[in-house]
Amino acid sequence: MKKFLETRLGKEIDVHCEGAVIRGTAVRIEDNVLFLEKDEVVCYINIDRIIAVWDSREKKSNPPGFIATPKEK
Repeated sequence: MKKFLETRLGKEIDVHCEGAVIRGTAVRIEDNVLFLEKDEVVCYINIDRIIAVWDSREKKSNPPGFIATPKEK
């Protein structure tokens, strides 16, 4: 996972980890921690907890952290 994430550095990505999706620009990896930045706020993610990663498709401004998903009825 670490080698793959290194290829995403400098890009805006969405990271799914155990029930949460976090969006931000991958700025660096230190030890087993991915640093995601959005609007000058940094989120630190344990690489071992990542389930899936994909390039962000939406370019609208969202606050850093959790991405709201619609609730099922």
